[in-house]
Amino acid sequence: MPFVKGRIHSIDSLLTDDEKNYELLKVLCEVADDTEESVMNGFISALRSSGQDHVANVFHRTSDKVRMSDEHRETLLAKLDKLQKFTDTENGLLVALVSHGVVSIGDTERIQSVKNQNGMARKLVEILLRKSDEAFNQFIDSLNETGQAHVAYILTGEGDRRPLKEEHRRRLLSGAREDLVNMMDSKQSGLITALMSKDVFSVYDQQRVISVQPDTVCDRNELILNLIARKSQTDFFNFILALNDTGQTHVAAALLGADVIAKVMTAYESDSHMPDADAELLEYMRITFENNGDVVTRLNDYLSQSGVTVSRVTEGCIEVTLACKTVQSLHAFKALHHSGKLENMVNEAFCPQFAKKGLKSLKVVISNEEFEQCAETFGRWVPMTSEHREALLSSENWLVDKMTVIER
Repeated sequence: MPFVKGRIHSIDSLLTDDEKNYELLKVLCEVADDTEESVMNGFISALRSSGQDHVANVFHRTSDKVRMSDEHRETLLAKLDKLQKFTDTENGLLVALVSHGVVSIGDTERIQSVKNQNGMARKLVEILLRKSDEAFNQFIDSLNETGQAHVAYILTGEGDRRPLKEEHRRRLLSGAREDLVNMMDSKQSGLITALMSKDVFSVYDQQRVISVQPDTVCDRNELILNLIARKSQTDFFNFILALNDTGQTHVAAALLGADVIAKVMTAYESDSHMPDADAELLEYMRITFENNGDVVTRLNDYLSQSGVTVSRVTEGCIEVTLACKTVQSLHAFKALHHSGKLENMVNEAFCPQFAKKGLKSLKVVISNEEFEQCAETFGRWVPMTSEHREALLSSENWLVDKMTVIER
C-alpha cells in the first residue's frame, strides 16, 4: 500500500509491539476519504496473509477465529512466573507450534533471539497473547506432545504430572550446584543414555548436551542441571535413579540424601475388602507423592522440615523410599517414626481416599537395619571434600608419572 509503505521503516524502528501497533493504526487513521476503502481492504488482506484472521475478523468477519478470550489471557499472565521457570521452548515445542500453525517461522526467530530460557519462554507467552483463542488449546496440546505435561498442568490443573518442587529446583540451581557440577560424570558413565531410557531426556535434550561448547564435563553438567530444573517431579526422581544406576550414588546422596525404605502394611474390613485395592492404593500413592498431591501436602511439609523427602513408591507390599538429606535429618526422621506421628499422618492422608474399598488402617514398618544402613551410606558415599579434590588436581602432573593403569 503506497500510503503506508513510506512509513514502515519508522514504525519498525520502534522498540515494542504495542508502540508499533499504535503508530501503524495512527497512520491508517490519516488515510484520505477517497482511498480509505482500498487501504482498509489492503490492511485486512495483510492481516489474513500473515496468519491474523482473528484480528481481520474485528473489521470483517469471514471465519470463526476470534481474539484470545479474557479467561485464557488472564491464565497465561497469572501463570507467567511458573511458565518462565518450566517451559522449555527448545525441546521440540517451537517445532510443534509451527506445525500446528500457532506461531510462524518469524515468531520462532524472535523467540530464539532471546539469550536465556526464561526470556524465551516469556517471549513465547507474549506472542501467544496476540494469537487467536484456539492458540491457547493448541499450546496445551503441543506441551503434552513434547513431554511437558507438567507445564500444561500449570495452565489447566489437569493431568498426573507436576512441576519440580521448589526445594529441589533450588538445590539444582543454587544450594548444592557447585558440588554437583564438580562431582557428576556425564561423559563416561552412560548418564545421558540412562536419562533417555527413563524418558527424562528427549533426543533434543541429548543433542543439546553432547553439542555444548566448550565440550567439558563441567559444561555438560551445568546444562544437565539446568534441563532437569525445568522438568517434572517424576523426571527428577528418575534422574536420581539414573545417578544410582550409573555408579554415582555419592552425587545422588549430595543432592537428595540417603534412603530409608518404609513398608506400608494394609488392614481391611474383612467383609468389604476388594481384591484390587492394594494395587490401586500403590498406584495412587506413587502418583500422589511424585506430584505432591493435595492429600500429602501436610505430610510432605512436615517431612521437609526434617530434611526428608519421599523419593519413590514401589511394589513389594507397598514400599516407600524416603531420602534423608543429612545425618541430622535421619535422626529427626527416626524420632518421627518412633513417636507414631509418621504413621498417623500416612493414615490421615490415604485412608479416607480408600474407605469405600474397606481400607481400615495403614501400618508403617521401618526396621532398625534400614536406619543403620542409611547412616552407613552417609559415611560410605560422602562426597570428596574440596581439600582432597584440590590436592588431586594440584598433584595431577606428578601423579601421571607415578601411576600405571592396567586393563583387566
